[in-house]
Amino acid sequence: MYKSGFTKIEILIIATIVGVLGLSAVFAVTTARSRTRDAVRMSDVRQVQAGLEVYFIGNNAYPESLDYMALGTATTKCLTQNGFTSNCTSGAYLEAVPSAPSAGLAGLSSCLGVSDAYCYLAQNGDYRIQFELEHNNSLVGLQKGANCATQDGLKSGECSALPIGGSN
Repeated sequence: MYKSGFTKIEILIIATIVGVLGLSAVFAVTTARSRTRDAVRMSDVRQVQAGLEVYFIGNNAYPESLDYMALGTATTKCLTQNGFTSNCTSGAYLEAVPSAPSAGLAGLSSCLGVSDAYCYLAQNGDYRIQFELEHNNSLVGLQKGANCATQDGLKSGECSALPIGGSN
């Protein structure tokens, strides 16, 4: 006589397949989210670079800083004639300086007690913005971890490894 239904082995195989598909979906979503955060970080840095170039055109210099400062905090929330400041006025070069999404980072880009930040330094006519990525980006030559943006473009590695003051 023929019985309808599934055997225990068939149910076990189906459960295993569903489990593997579920894990694959979770991994794909997690990877997509971290790559999206990296895209936001790169977009933020390029937005700050664009604001700095407009500032440079108007002032023939970049806003100077004696030490690295964290961008997008209460004291550096906009870029005005006076540099990065909390006193945002109309006509600012950059009305809202973005802060870095901190999820997924290892704290490699920290300054002034702010971890996972965009860290800005400008001296002798050059500027550096250190930021961190969660993945390598071979299209623009950046690595997982700390990277640096300068007036000449994006560079792989920490900003401290680059000379400042006229030679790159």
